[in-house]
Amino acid sequence: MIHPIYPLDSEGNIKIRPIGTVRSGVRAQQAGGFREIEAEIVIRPELEPLLHGIDEFSHLVVVYWLSEITECSEQRRPQGLDDVPIVGMLASR
Repeated sequence: MIHPIYPLDSEGNIKIRPIGTVRSGVRAQQAGGFREIEAEIVIRPELEPLLHGIDEFSHLVVVYWLSEITECSEQRRPQGLDDVPIVGMLASR
C-alpha cells in the first residue's frame, strides 16, 4: 500500500493515488464556462482525519489530474476561444 503522504515505492518511483474526486453537474468535456459551475471536492473517508483543522485556513492549493482527458494536442487556443492566441498545451492552464 502506498502511504497517502509519501508516495514513493520501494524502488523510488512516485506513485499517484487519488485522495478524492470532484463532483459537479458537468457531464461532458467542455471548453470554458467554469466560473459559473459549483463543484465539491470529496475526500476518501479514510483520509478525512488528515483534514483536521483545515477550516482554519483561508486558501487551499488543489493539485489535480485531468483523468478523463482522452486526447491531447501539443498546441491549442485556451478555453477554445478563437480570439485567444494559440499556445502550447502546458501554457494553457
